[in-house]
Formats: sequence, structure tokens, C-alpha cells
Amino acid sequence: MKRSIALLLLLPIPALAQSPRYGAALAERWCMACHVVEPAPKTASANGIPSFSAIAAKPTTTAEQLKAYLSAGHTRMPDFSLSNGERQALVDYILSLR
Repeated sequence: MKRSIALLLLLPIPALAQSPRYGAALAERWCMACHVVEPAPKTASANGIPSFSAIAAKPTTTAEQLKAYLSAGHTRMPDFSLSNGERQALVDYILSLR
């Protein structure tokens, strides 16, 4: 019995298994105060902050680059102390907007 419970703990959390959808929920919760996070025209918002679609459309945007950016502290962006799973979900969501 204990062994089967331990094996269940190794299974991925369903929300994280659907990473782009989870990333979209995180973006709506934490990012949309400044960014346009929904699929939209690949332009900047009125406040000059790029939309997630614009970020995804840049040829230089990679998963590694996004992870590094979301891992570092930023003067213009609040530090949300994202977990590795949350960071990956946001990266997956942003890249899904291509």
C-alpha cells in the first residue's frame, strides 16, 4: 500500500502536465496588469510593454532565453518567485502563441 502511494506522488500534477494552459492561467493572474497575455496582434500594448504574442514572435525568443529572463530579478518587473514548474508553464504558454 505504501509503495503504491509513493508511486502516485511521482506522477506529474495534472495542471503542470497541461503546461501551456496552466501558463495562461498564471499569466492572467500575474502578468496581465502590464502585458497583453491573450493571443493578440503581435504589437506592443499602449503602455509600450510588449504583448506575450510580440515576445513569442521575436526570432531571438527561445525557451532558454525566457527561462533565464524569468529567473532573474528585474527592475521593471515584480519578483513573483516562480517555481521551476510555474516558470516552465509560462515559457510554454508564451511559445504556444507563435
